[in-house]
Amino acid sequence: MGKIKVAAGLCLAGALGWAGWQGMDAAEVATGYSAKQLCSGVFVAGLPARFVIERDILPRMALLGPARGLLDLSVDAGSGEARASLLGVSARAGVQGPATGCSLHRDGRAVPPAQPAPAYPWPEGEAPAALAQAVDAAFAEPAGGGRNTLAVAVARGGRLLAERYLAPVDAGTRLQGWSMNKSLLATWVALRSADGKGLSLADPVRQRLLALGAPPATTRDLAPGLTLGHLLQMESGLAFEERYAPGSDATTMLYRRDAMWREAPATGQARPPGAHFSYSSGDSNLAAYLWQQSLDADYADWVREHFSEPLGIRSLVPEADASGTQVGSSYSYMTARDWLRVGQLWLDAWHGRSALLSREWLREAVAPRPSDPLGRYGRSFWLNTGGAAFPGQPESLFYAGGNAGQYVLVVPEEELVIVRLGLTDEPRVQPGMAALLAGVREALGGAP
Repeated sequence: MGKIKVAAGLCLAGALGWAGWQGMDAAEVATGYSAKQLCSGVFVAGLPARFVIERDILPRMALLGPARGLLDLSVDAGSGEARASLLGVSARAGVQGPATGCSLHRDGRAVPPAQPAPAYPWPEGEAPAALAQAVDAAFAEPAGGGRNTLAVAVARGGRLLAERYLAPVDAGTRLQGWSMNKSLLATWVALRSADGKGLSLADPVRQRLLALGAPPATTRDLAPGLTLGHLLQMESGLAFEERYAPGSDATTMLYRRDAMWREAPATGQARPPGAHFSYSSGDSNLAAYLWQQSLDADYADWVREHFSEPLGIRSLVPEADASGTQVGSSYSYMTARDWLRVGQLWLDAWHGRSALLSREWLREAVAPRPSDPLGRYGRSFWLNTGGAAFPGQPESLFYAGGNAGQYVLVVPEEELVIVRLGLTDEPRVQPGMAALLAGVREALGGAP
């Protein structure tokens, strides 16, 4: 396959506009985002470059206005790279291998084209016709479009009841989880902690970093009482801000830094640990670094042995940054069926029937934290305390959620797991998860 070149005008949804395209920050964010998404979309997900550009990149760049057409994108299958350039600023993302996908700011390695992931069958169950109607409705586009539901899968009692895909996506297509990686990371920390080999939620972050020889800028302002648990619970008190605009902490970390884990601690300690909930991808990437440094194997090999293989998952690609550290905030790809398997793990653990993940850990992870008065978040899981996320739905439900409408949602008492994956043009368009959840529950009639 030869080179694919495309010129397109781009911007990050709600963050970049014509006025924002002044200076290096905006151009580096735009080219970094475009190169990374194009590389992973083509070489990890196996989607056509045109599909990735039109459904992912272009909607996030719609505010560029007269600069449309100035950004040049290319995919080189021979080198395993995607590149982007704009106004003299360029970025590249390259494939590092089949197990770790693409990394921004790294050269690619020649690899075969992405192959569909093995679609291991789920045991299937009978479903009412109303369930298929509820799933079909999730693919309906509102006026103006932009919902872009790519996959929906529903399981109850460990049986697959419904699934649907938007072509060219199918059951073998790996799809990005975005911030659902945070819930994966917390689960990996739980598994590592359970093996008794030197990782604990109580681990002091500053002391760990000092022992690892971290640069002074990442340790000097950290509170001695800051722990790994605080990072996973988004209550570190670090000054990192989860805003998506050129020059912000989040976009600088994701698109301009080789070692993303350093960004959050370098912002300094703004509040005492544990006192205040502040959603932070920087916290997650720092936690990912500490988890990864505790391993006695390559992180992808460890994940495969201790997580994927026991669950029968073969499609997981957990990507790393340019320093080789897994991007715990954002970058994992799996098929919808395998995301469903992850949800089933969390459901089984909630009921105390998982040999992999303990009931105690999962129940603590989905309990609301005092740091958030609204009870919206636990230990890297979103909650429905008081109907905060889904009014009128069970308060016990919990979920992993990500940018552009990614969901793995668990309703424990109903033995229900719902996966929704897409490229929704948020915030202009809602993913429609509330309607999907209500429709599925109504079709299934509550508890099995």
